Amino acid sequence: MKNSNTYEQSEMGESVEKIAKIMAEATLKNDFPYKEFMEYYKMHMVRLAKQEKKKSTVVEISARTGIDRRFIAPYLNSDQITVKPTKVAKVYADVLDFCDKNETKKILKNDDKRSFEVLCQRHANGSLTPKAIYTELWRLGLMKDVGTHFKLKKPAVAEKKVAKATRRMKKMSEAIESAVKK
Repeated sequence: MKNSNTYEQSEMGESVEKIAKIMAEATLKNDFPYKEFMEYYKMHMVRLAKQEKKKSTVVEISARTGIDRRFIAPYLNSDQITVKPTKVAKVYADVLDFCDKNETKKILKNDDKRSFEVLCQRHANGSLTPKAIYTELWRLGLMKDVGTHFKLKKPAVAEKKVAKATRRMKKMSEAIESAVKK
């Protein structure tokens, strides 16, 4: 027979699991990176733990949140989070730089020292394939395949997608905030 504490933890775990699934769906649908979401999450956990007990130490906050103590002070002392760009974002930045320097909207797929494949190997060698990176950039509305080259798409397409995603996430955050405050 389970004691009531174990049962309550199980129900709470199920509820948190549902929230995590909803957040995973929302961040995927709206192209919001996992790393950035987690940085915001950890920052707010640390700050809220500090608000609960103003005189708590870094080690106490670490024990309460499960976040490594080395990261507690940066979350408390900075107004912004620091997130390293994804490998896909690094490749895309390099593609933009290449296109800008060469006054073009196209980059050769492969078989050249300045190709898309070489840019991918610079940032994601072994962890992501050039095809996977291109597929993600295409999905984001940033590039398209034009035979032997990849071509940049007009930024307006991606900007509209981001604006729509931002509106969806804002509605979701307001709904969650309202539910938590009840």
